Amino acid sequence: TIVENAGMPQRAIRIAIDCGNAVPGPLTISLMQRLGVDLVPIHCEWDNTFPNHPPDPTRQKNMIDLSKAVVENNCEFGIGMDGDGDRIGVVDEQGRFTHPDRLMALIAADVLVDRRDGTEAERTVFFDVKCSMALEEAILSSGGVPKMVRTGHSFMKRELRSNPEAVMAGEMSGHFFLHDRWPGFDCSLYNAARLLEIVGRDPAPNDGGVSFSHRFANLPDYPSTDETKIPLVGEREETMAAVEGAYADMEKSTVDGIRVRYPDGWYLCRPSNTEPILVMRAEGRNESALAVIIEDVNTRIGHMLDLSKLR
Repeated sequence: TIVENAGMPQRAIRIAIDCGNAVPGPLTISLMQRLGVDLVPIHCEWDNTFPNHPPDPTRQKNMIDLSKAVVENNCEFGIGMDGDGDRIGVVDEQGRFTHPDRLMALIAADVLVDRRDGTEAERTVFFDVKCSMALEEAILSSGGVPKMVRTGHSFMKRELRSNPEAVMAGEMSGHFFLHDRWPGFDCSLYNAARLLEIVGRDPAPNDGGVSFSHRFANLPDYPSTDETKIPLVGEREETMAAVEGAYADMEKSTVDGIRVRYPDGWYLCRPSNTEPILVMRAEGRNESALAVIIEDVNTRIGHMLDLSKLR
């Protein structure tokens, strides 16, 4: 079961969980009771009209109720669930949204503890092309082998099937696939329980332990653009070929669109799987590095596409 596999928190923990009136609600309450968690439930009743907000915990606007509940009830952190129970998002003790790739860095560091002496295959962690370079760096510093793959949970599952010794996979959408003692599928209930087990090993903040936000203190929060949707001009294949050609002199990954590596950051351009748009994102080690990257992107492909939203 989830409880037997994830393990119990070793101390009392108060958290808030917002299920967005979706499927996981009643199951979440039952699980938290079994884990002995002091739960502040938010929108845990089923209602398929989703009267409060869409059940998407990777969007900050959907985490407002959760953030308020965490602060008002002095919770250690908060968890948001998605509609069908395979994704999670979190906010810290101050109600601040934590991006999923940062949460993945925390979980990856934990699952890699027992794999430090393992083979490269056993230390492999898959992540998608949208994730911060801080995640890649964190995986390396934890003794893991980071491997960038295509965005989409179906592709993550395929990678784990092809690489059965890999310890974890995850992506910016909040899908996390733990594959150390769990069979590698994305379950929001399990991932929530596992996060509680990790946090619950340490003393409570009031007893000298670290706050939830402090767990990310050594993880750089590099400046980046938002995930930007650019209208596609012309045929997708021709446009992507032109964009790739503009970066012929640069190191890049083409596993999903192109992700170009700059000395102090990166730029991503990938076609949407569902809409006639290109999805772009850029990240720099500091604000000036990000500005240089955006300027270079405009120089190279600004004559082809309207990049006014990329900022």
